[in-house]
Amino acid sequence: MKKILTYIFIGATMASLSGCLDNDNNYNYSEVNELEKKIGITGMKAEYLLAFQEEVTITPSFELTIDKENPDVSYEWRLDGILLPDETNPSCTFSFERGGMHEVTYTVIDNKTGIKFSKSCTLRVRSPFARGWLVLSEDGARNSRLSFVGASSINYKLTVTDGTTVAEIDRDSLVYNQVVEDVISGLGSHPKGLLLNAGYLGAYGEVLEIPDEVIVMQDRWAELNGITLEREVYTDEEFRGDLPQNFDPVSAAMTYSAKALLNSDGYIYWANMVTHKDFHSCGYTSFPVGKNKKFKGLYQSYKVNKYHGAMPVLTEDNEIAGLIDDAIPEYGNPDVLEISDYSSLVYSVQTGEDKETPVDERYKLEDGWKILAMMPASSNDAGYQETRPGWVAIINNGPQYKLLYFQWKLANPRYSSKISTISFEEYELDGLTGFTDMAVFNNKKYVVIANGNDLYYFQYGAGSEAVLKKFHTFNSSVKSLAANDIYVFYNRSYPVGWQPEHNGQLGVALEDNTFSIYEVWETEDSKAVATDVKIDQLFPDPANPVTNNFGKIVDIHYKYGSVGEFLEFKY
Repeated sequence: MKKILTYIFIGATMASLSGCLDNDNNYNYSEVNELEKKIGITGMKAEYLLAFQEEVTITPSFELTIDKENPDVSYEWRLDGILLPDETNPSCTFSFERGGMHEVTYTVIDNKTGIKFSKSCTLRVRSPFARGWLVLSEDGARNSRLSFVGASSINYKLTVTDGTTVAEIDRDSLVYNQVVEDVISGLGSHPKGLLLNAGYLGAYGEVLEIPDEVIVMQDRWAELNGITLEREVYTDEEFRGDLPQNFDPVSAAMTYSAKALLNSDGYIYWANMVTHKDFHSCGYTSFPVGKNKKFKGLYQSYKVNKYHGAMPVLTEDNEIAGLIDDAIPEYGNPDVLEISDYSSLVYSVQTGEDKETPVDERYKLEDGWKILAMMPASSNDAGYQETRPGWVAIINNGPQYKLLYFQWKLANPRYSSKISTISFEEYELDGLTGFTDMAVFNNKKYVVIANGNDLYYFQYGAGSEAVLKKFHTFNSSVKSLAANDIYVFYNRSYPVGWQPEHNGQLGVALEDNTFSIYEVWETEDSKAVATDVKIDQLFPDPANPVTNNFGKIVDIHYKYGSVGEFLEFKY
């Protein structure tokens, strides 16, 4: 058995194999060895997900119709269609030094007849930094330091039941055991936070060749490649023409085909991308959007919309509105984008789809109220995330705190209002006395809110049944939160037809300079309303403790690798 590395390229000439039958045997074709049809080739999953340098050993099994006990067979293995001449055993081990997708084909050959039976599988290999936890900190000289906590996947058996059928299924999980400190030297200074622009959502969710990108907010913003975490460009280099005066960015957002940047003076600068496959196929214009209109806030949007997109903004009049991205793929050439006249325009949210419906007054915050945080949220309409995006926001006025959960419908303005309300829900967060940070778990529709040393849980998906719960207190104040949300997916290949739920994972950075990862456990009643919540530590593993002190932590972020992993996670 031999480890196959992707940097070894194997050239081999395929030799045709044929079986010759002795005429004296009077061979009867009904006696030809075949695979047992009800069994086939087993022990080989359709897809394997690997981290870089992680080994996976594939050991298929089979049963022939004639020589069941000691079949006279030989084996072939192919990687991406290329025969591996040294691999002639019934098992083969694979490992890769970089991210990518590969096809493995296993073939068992009946040596008496030369008949071959084959089965293929896909290996999806994540790069070293494709998915994991980012920790931004600063050293004593106020230099930015970026660290990464990654994982290896493990496979185990799990017994499941749907009430009538009991079955044992393969289950993949993650073990956080990779810590890389100071990923990139000379990153910058005076770090302020992290932004993540998720990669384009492909047909299979994760698109490794179009990764996300990481923006490090600091004295000079740096944009990092999602695979290598190497700096690709400084944000101030992304402008066409002169850099705006007093350039000091405070936040950014991106849709399928555009990106926006909010400066500290309240102006927003806009860039239309030529192709959705390249974050840098464009440049910011040197003049702001909205005819020099100023804004108080610019918030992230899912980068999944192929036809219409919107980034929430907070205007100077305290109105939550939508900054429109109205690009569409060019007909016959989907990699090239057509930009409409509606892109980079700001629209109020209307109560209905008709152009004549009034502006929804619920999006105009009353005097004294301000937005503390706003993050994308999953759509209530399954399958319509692209044109019906949602958000969760925490707003505050003195001692009062509220949570807003709203969903928009984006439409063609030639026929209807540009943005209309699908749903708007407002909840009082009674008992919350302060706010540090928020992590949103979209699939189960709850948020974790940090206030000082305390963690609070609020299940916004439970509607009127939702109650703010304080469920954990640390020995140090919370600095930052991040979520790794995990989707429950249906799989027809399982005997009971479903996968049991994974618990969400919560990253917590404390003021004592430590970073930890926890699993969030919920106990729910018959109405799926949480009655109890607790967390168990995953990193550092209590059984194998490692140092989790990263210096003065500024911000943390879970890096999904692509928006496909953000909306739908499959281990």
